[in-house]
Amino acid sequence: MRAPFISLVFTMFAVGCATAPSKQALSDSAASVNTAEQLGAANVPQASKALEYAQHEVAWAKALMINGRHERALLMALRAESDAALAIALVRAFKAREAAEQAATPGATAPNP
Repeated sequence: MRAPFISLVFTMFAVGCATAPSKQALSDSAASVNTAEQLGAANVPQASKALEYAQHEVAWAKALMINGRHERALLMALRAESDAALAIALVRAFKAREAAEQAATPGATAPNP
C-alpha cells in the first residue's frame, strides 16, 4: 500500500519539476517579446525579423506545452527569448545611431533623455 503512494508522489514531483522550468522560460520569453514590441522593434528593419521569429517561437513553445512536450517547449522558449533579446539590442543600436547622427548634424539639438 505504501509503495504505490510513494511512486505516485515521486511521479507528481517529477512532472512538476519538468513543467516548472518550461513555464518560467515561456513567461520570460513572452516578457522579452513584449519589451521588444514596446521599444518599437517592428519599426526597425533589422529588428523586425528577429521580433517576428521570437513571436512565432513563443507560439510554438505554447503549443508544445499544451501537447506535453515540456523539454522541447523549454528549448523553444529559450530560443524565443534569445531572438527577442536580439531584437531589443538592434532597436537600441538603431536609436543610438539615430541620436548620434542627429547630434552630428550642425545646428541640431540633441534629444533630452
